[in-house]
Amino acid sequence: MGPKLSAVFGAAVGLVVSGSVLTLLWFGVSGVLQVGHTDFMYLLWPSSLVLIGGWHTTARGVLITVASVVTNCLLYSVVALLLREGVVLIAKILSRR
Repeated sequence: MGPKLSAVFGAAVGLVVSGSVLTLLWFGVSGVLQVGHTDFMYLLWPSSLVLIGGWHTTARGVLITVASVVTNCLLYSVVALLLREGVVLIAKILSRR
C-alpha cells in the first residue's frame, strides 16, 4: 500500500467515524459512546469538542461541523501515514537481521 492510498484510507476512516458520531448526535443517542467516565466520542473524534449546540441548524454551526470533520479526516490521514512508515521501518530493521 503506497503513501497516497494510506492517506486516502485514513481520511475515509476519519469520515466514517465523523459520520457515525454525527448520526448518533442527530438521533440523540451519542451517550452509547460513553463507558464509565470515558467518552469515546472525544477519543475517536478529538475535534468534536468544537461542535456547538446548533451544529446542524445554523450556518455557523454547519461551517464549524464541516471544519471539524475535515480536521478529523486530516488527523486520521496523518496517523495512517505514520503507521505505514513505522511498519516499513520495522520491516527494514527485521530484514537486516
